[in-house]
Amino acid sequence: MSPKFPLAELIRLEKVSAMNRPQTFLRLTALLLGAFALVNLRAGAAETPTAQAGWAEVDITPPLGIGLGGRGGPETTAKKILDPLFAQVLFLKDAKGAGFVLVSFDVVGLPPSLSDRLRTRIVHELGLDYNLVVLNASHTHSGPYMIREMMAGVGPAPEIEVEYFKTLTDKIISATRAAGKNLKPVTVETFRGTSQVAINRRGKNKAGKVGLLPNPNGPINEEVWVLKVSPTDGSAPALVFSYACHPVIVYGFAGAAISADFPGVTRNILREKLGAAQVQFVQGTAGNVRPRVTANLENNTFRSGGATNLFLAGKQLADDILAAMKPLSQPSATVSPSDGERGAKSSGKKLVLNLAAAADRPFFLRGNPPPREIYETMAKDAQSEFRRAVAAYWLARYDSGEGFAKGDPWPVGLVRLADDEWICCFAGEPCVEWSQKVKQWLGGRNVFVWGYSQQGLTYLPTEALLPEGGYEVDECNYARAQSPARFAPGIEDAVRRSLRRQLAFVEARDK
Repeated sequence: MSPKFPLAELIRLEKVSAMNRPQTFLRLTALLLGAFALVNLRAGAAETPTAQAGWAEVDITPPLGIGLGGRGGPETTAKKILDPLFAQVLFLKDAKGAGFVLVSFDVVGLPPSLSDRLRTRIVHELGLDYNLVVLNASHTHSGPYMIREMMAGVGPAPEIEVEYFKTLTDKIISATRAAGKNLKPVTVETFRGTSQVAINRRGKNKAGKVGLLPNPNGPINEEVWVLKVSPTDGSAPALVFSYACHPVIVYGFAGAAISADFPGVTRNILREKLGAAQVQFVQGTAGNVRPRVTANLENNTFRSGGATNLFLAGKQLADDILAAMKPLSQPSATVSPSDGERGAKSSGKKLVLNLAAAADRPFFLRGNPPPREIYETMAKDAQSEFRRAVAAYWLARYDSGEGFAKGDPWPVGLVRLADDEWICCFAGEPCVEWSQKVKQWLGGRNVFVWGYSQQGLTYLPTEALLPEGGYEVDECNYARAQSPARFAPGIEDAVRRSLRRQLAFVEARDK
């Protein structure tokens, strides 16, 4: 039964209701629009492109009987496998769709023909800018012989080497495809630390001549660089670490063994400690440094090393990397997968990927060839067929006056990962002094320098080293097929101008 109200009261209530209806309608409309906007905002956020990454690893251990690298000629063949060799592929994509591929190899270096072929195939597979594909060799001296096409007097490749190159190419392309198919949203961080694993190897003997001797007062590049790629779904991350040091421990105590040397030890420790899905090593400016554990400072020599020293060098580098990555609230240098779950603040720098790259091949002039007498002496070496073959190769050219390269076009590249994170890539074996020079030339930008990238050319000394001579200046060139002469002054200016051009090109693309 309806309640009864006096007529005057009904009229009053109707007036109040009429007055309130517009405000009520407006409030309801505002609430509905806000709700729709919030839903759309959330939907848009879910659809906004983010950084993506995929990765893959493949075993590239060569068969026994193949010639081993890091020895000039291929006279030493593999008799046993101390530990397997690997290649890893990391594929990054930024929010705009630009991609970057880093492939790291447990080999001494990559010949130009193989490097060009692999980079072209990767570009075809993934549709990338050619300059955004970087191949890096760890420079292990206990891997397969890779640089035949660049050496004098070695002759054609045997079938075992030809087949290995074919198999290696197929494996890398398969791994590239796998990385491309496994893209997932990620966050990307970089970390920086320091390490004293390396020691300078340009020491002086009693006569004051520079040789392959420990120099504790000489420069090393102490910086350790780490890239951590963490899937947003909480699955295991991928890790890239870079440091500058020659992997030459194993061939000092197991000359006929295959091994990834100390970078392999470091990889294994980091994978276990961090629960990483993949860990890859990128070699830095290691041209004139080697592991400190092999230095005998009392006798001013380098010792052969041993399995214990191999482990010590690898573990020390791993500890230094873990120290660089430790959460800010954790005092320990050891990081476990549970640290992130404790809410500790990361010590890393999060990157907003903004991928771009440029590359160049500045021309480095060569000086005068060394005295002919060097090869006349080498021709009498009864202990080395390789040295006799090198002597015959160059003596014929001294006689004809032809075949001496005037210089080298040297691959140098610049990669921008983010607005405040850059990588400079040198081919060949740049000495550690290049790192500081590059940082200065790039105007204080946050840059890390990689060597051994794209092509396995000879050593690249800075100009201050040229008057000193030594292995990295002179002897390293004697067996090369292009020229036995040292570089002429002018290489630093050529690199500086090239990098400034590349920097201008990259930054102009954003305008």
